[in-house]
Amino acid sequence: MTIMRTRAAQTAAASAMLPVLLLSGCAGSEQPTAVPSPSPIRTVPADLCDRIDYTLANPAFREAMPIPPADDDRGPNFRCSQGYFGGDGYAGGFVFVRVQTFDSPGDARTVFEGAAPTGTAEPFQGGSEIVADAVRYQQLSGTVEVLDANVIMEVQLTAPGQVSDEQAAQFTPASVQIALQALELIRRS
Repeated sequence: MTIMRTRAAQTAAASAMLPVLLLSGCAGSEQPTAVPSPSPIRTVPADLCDRIDYTLANPAFREAMPIPPADDDRGPNFRCSQGYFGGDGYAGGFVFVRVQTFDSPGDARTVFEGAAPTGTAEPFQGGSEIVADAVRYQQLSGTVEVLDANVIMEVQLTAPGQVSDEQAAQFTPASVQIALQALELIRRS
């Protein structure tokens, strides 16, 4: 009988503590994880190519060419490119950013899902930094595709010649950082 009273008292105490523990978790200093908006219609700023921070690719290439980034297609779709010099044993190359907008998030998702042949999408380290409806890394080194609402964005780092393993390892993290920055520019417009 004493054991049953003790267990009943422990259960009652635990039940009383649960709301306190749950509420204390809400009052903590941790911020909730960001999630994409349910289904907004996003617009792309007309000066997107000029506002992308291409220095984020410096770990992969070293130094951007002193010419402004090219904006090959102004709205509603954008194709931006920036050339890089080689140096310090790294090959020169290019950063390409392509942004497509669609009339609805459903249209964008259909194109996004149909664009990658089966088996080409794979998880990659650092991809979890991008909070969007969907993120995909193509087997091509340094290519990140992001679906966010009615927008599909592709960021690709590429070099026309052979690159070292050390340099190739920098392509994906640089692509992620550029995608994060460009996505933020689009979301703020």
